[in-house]
Amino acid sequence: MNIALILAAGVDPGFRMDIPKQFVVVENRPLIVYTLQVFQEHPEIDRIVVSCLSGWQEMVRAYAKQFDITKLTDIVEGGIDAQESSWKGIERLREQCRMDDVVIVHDAIRPLVTDDLISDSIRVCRKEGMGVAAVRSMDTIMLTQDGKTGRESISRYDFRRIQTPQAYRLDYLIEMHQRASEKKMQHSVDNNSMIAKLGETIYFSKGSDFNIKINTVEDVEMFKALYHMKQKIVRKKEELE
Repeated sequence: MNIALILAAGVDPGFRMDIPKQFVVVENRPLIVYTLQVFQEHPEIDRIVVSCLSGWQEMVRAYAKQFDITKLTDIVEGGIDAQESSWKGIERLREQCRMDDVVIVHDAIRPLVTDDLISDSIRVCRKEGMGVAAVRSMDTIMLTQDGKTGRESISRYDFRRIQTPQAYRLDYLIEMHQRASEKKMQHSVDNNSMIAKLGETIYFSKGSDFNIKINTVEDVEMFKALYHMKQKIVRKKEELE
């Protein structure tokens, strides 16, 4: 079984809107719904679990009913960061799923995820034990201590920018979270970062520069533009067929 674990528990004080990013409405749909619909329509996804911001669980349930997200089976209250929110979802899955099931962890605020990225994360996970979406950078990277000056340049070929989806076997995720807890390793920004800190090798799957994360109001506008562009391409293909 392949289970999507959607992380939707974050609150960003720097986001200049009165509503959490994942629930911002764009053309009559909240951002989280765009994300949920991709996983709903993906043929390899069997279930969806949402790790949700406290107080918003019933809203997510209502959205699921309104937009026919029938694969949504559970909504758990998330934690104070991605590591804790992931663990709360994993705890629920541990009660219900096989240990060799694949868990595809994805940020609710990456609504432009595609079928191809999800499929590749599952494919790599089945082969290597995990599949973490990653992309090359087209820019030179420089290390800085103060944010104003730099002293060391890093070749863009020597690193990857990490995204979600991130697919892992359930038993492996449980083991990694338990090890992190034993070592008092907390507040990792994602499962990949936590696992890397534990000394594990990370296996990459396909990422995309279009798979943007909504962090700012400007990102919302970028999402609108990219979404409309994507819809035009789809319509064009349908016309040609």
